[in-house]
Amino acid sequence: MSRAAKILFLPIILLQVCFFLYVSVHRLIDGDEGFYLLASRLVLQHRAPYLDFFYTQAPLLPYVYAGWLKLCGISWVSARIFSALLTTAVAGLLYWHVCRETGKWLAGMVAVYLFAGSSLVFAWYPIVKTFALAVLFLFAAYMILAGVTSQTPKWLIAAAGILVGLSADTRSYIVVVVPVFLWWMVRRIRPRMVVPVALFCAGLLIGLIPSLVLFVASPDKFWFNNLGYHAMRSPHGLVGDWQNKALVVLGVFGSAHTGFQFSVLTIIAVGCAVALRKARESTVLAMALAVTIGLVSLLPTPPSVQYFCIAMPFLIVAAVCAANDYLVALSTPQGARNAAVAFGIILIAYAGFGVPTFRQYLITGYKVPGITSPEDAANWTLDEVTAVSRAIDRLASPGEEVVSYWPGYLFASHADPYPGFENDFGMYAARRLSPEKQEEYRVLTPGEMSEVFAQHGPRVAVIGNQGLNSGGLSYPVAKGIVDTYGYTLVSKVGNTSLYVYRPRGR
Repeated sequence: MSRAAKILFLPIILLQVCFFLYVSVHRLIDGDEGFYLLASRLVLQHRAPYLDFFYTQAPLLPYVYAGWLKLCGISWVSARIFSALLTTAVAGLLYWHVCRETGKWLAGMVAVYLFAGSSLVFAWYPIVKTFALAVLFLFAAYMILAGVTSQTPKWLIAAAGILVGLSADTRSYIVVVVPVFLWWMVRRIRPRMVVPVALFCAGLLIGLIPSLVLFVASPDKFWFNNLGYHAMRSPHGLVGDWQNKALVVLGVFGSAHTGFQFSVLTIIAVGCAVALRKARESTVLAMALAVTIGLVSLLPTPPSVQYFCIAMPFLIVAAVCAANDYLVALSTPQGARNAAVAFGIILIAYAGFGVPTFRQYLITGYKVPGITSPEDAANWTLDEVTAVSRAIDRLASPGEEVVSYWPGYLFASHADPYPGFENDFGMYAARRLSPEKQEEYRVLTPGEMSEVFAQHGPRVAVIGNQGLNSGGLSYPVAKGIVDTYGYTLVSKVGNTSLYVYRPRGR
């Protein structure tokens, strides 16, 4: 890497920190963040995913965030800052790798510009979801293996395996990239491949220890939380609903904002490689990973455009390196100038297409998943949700078990979730489970939730803008339940209502 690229590294990182910190504290809350963060707090209380509460993802994220929250405090701002730092770390690795590959600081800056300006990145990385952490591990592994040879230190190959394992511990389906890395290593270091491949696989097993420990503790609970639930949450099963998947593909490549960015990167990466008739090695691996991740991102049911954000850093590497090699290969100065101007226009348009998405996710809430209307956006700010947590603290004693249909309200409060309400997705599967399995997996049906109030188990209940995450219990239905069983509305924050049960005569 050139001296100029090294000098620019720190200023670029500082700019990325500032940008992603701004996004992280202003980005409207995504509904999934509620159960991720409450799970992290429960881990701090020495409770384990799957074994002690329902958790629908691979297990590593709550442990990593729990460590951060232990050091920096339990708050939405603290958690979001950590997400912004993880995103910045990915940007730093991206810059370093592209500069090293191309030998040009400008190429590295373009890669970071494309990363920060991507609506799939700034909308989904600097929030509390699995994407930034999983990609950080995976991209670091890619950087190690992209240039692997028979001379690569053995410990470094093992480290790459550990990183891939940790990435799969964060988002389980990332394990599908393992065959891609194995194919790559065999391709690069044949015939002396046995020891490096064995070291990579050994590292992979070490990285997967968090998942393996919980699997050994309860194979049934592990499989249900990671696969069984996802097969039940939709009538189409674990992998199905192909019509909707086709619509998601159209959204990824053809939507007004995300579609332009994703499509132009794909066209540049493929087009320049074809024009050159041979792409550099790191470009080939990056494109193979992007394609593999893109395909597996379609498998979950229901599918979502946001899942494709994991492919973005690899797609950016492929596009920037291929474009750089294409410019270098042009035989005439005039041709190089024309191509540079064309790429410059594309870069300007790229950022322009990201601006509307920036406004949607940080301000208006228009077409943002989980937000029903622009008016509803005010209920999903960090300040508003924190205000609900403070209202809970005024009503509940420390450690008191409180019902909240959305777990995010309890995360920053001193109350604990009422058993069965740790996760707002359990109702989707509970209807299709036997009573014994419901108890084992710690999920409740809507009828059982109603029974909780009938028995006056919790003293405090929080009913708010949980929307579809409550398994079909809309606000009027949930409100009707607490009204029926004698709960009194005592406080309201935005569209969120707090109820308290007071026995007659008190």
